Amino acid sequence: MTDEKQPDPAEQSPPTDPRTGEDLSWRRPAVAMLLFDRPAPTYREVGEVLAEIFEGTYEVDPGRDDDPTSAVTIEDATVFATPVDEPIADGEASRYTNDLAVWNGGEAVVDTHRSQVVVAAMRLGPVGDDGEPGDPEYMDPRLEALRCELAVAHVVAALTALPGAIAVSIGGAATTLPAAAYRDFVAGNPIPVPALVGVRAGMQSESTSCAYTSGLGRFGRLDLERLDVAAPPGAVYGQICDLVAYTLGSGTLFQPGQALEVGGPEQLLTSLETSPFTGLPALRLTPAPAGDA
Repeated sequence: MTDEKQPDPAEQSPPTDPRTGEDLSWRRPAVAMLLFDRPAPTYREVGEVLAEIFEGTYEVDPGRDDDPTSAVTIEDATVFATPVDEPIADGEASRYTNDLAVWNGGEAVVDTHRSQVVVAAMRLGPVGDDGEPGDPEYMDPRLEALRCELAVAHVVAALTALPGAIAVSIGGAATTLPAAAYRDFVAGNPIPVPALVGVRAGMQSESTSCAYTSGLGRFGRLDLERLDVAAPPGAVYGQICDLVAYTLGSGTLFQPGQALEVGGPEQLLTSLETSPFTGLPALRLTPAPAGDA
């Protein structure tokens, strides 16, 4: 062995899009954790549910004694589901329930979780004659991120059928949802925004509401926020969800200084601000002046 200096990861260039040269350091793995109030399901339980729901539509490779991870190939994404017989550490899953109206006061159940199934996806490309995955064909990185996240969402939603499933925690979105609500979001929407991105809304004052997102960075986008809105929190929440669904589903990137049509005569202008909720850069949406609408 020589004494040749190995490259320092901190000195290596960030990943870039091979076609555009864009910095892709925003990319994160698509991962979600399904939480259980009992010991972790066996790999056989996981494999049986996946086979029952996906067999005939997608390829399912159940786990084995020597490898308890089950896999589902959804189009060009491979989703791995691994039982882990321990809870998420440091109370992270419980913290991510904060200010989510969907819990309606029932979030304490997350503290009872004892185990998890970790679900993660990656694009492995087309399968060759030798049965081994090849290099993925080029796909826009934002579309690739969405495809992988949707694949994870569909597998997690299927696994909520397992006994004892109580919640789904998505660390990259800083959100933890009830298992049943998560399943309903995924089943009822082509772009199930609350299952992909944290969306929180509430009263900001006695007469105004606010809302913000967390986790849009995983899709190469800035998070969104609205402050001091003279409308109920539910209306602001719905508007933010609609905007997130549009930007993800259409591939449109919102930019600072852009005017967004949100229905009716109102336009919203975007500006790059530091979010008072997360402390991170975000696109703040404010009504356009009357003369500009």
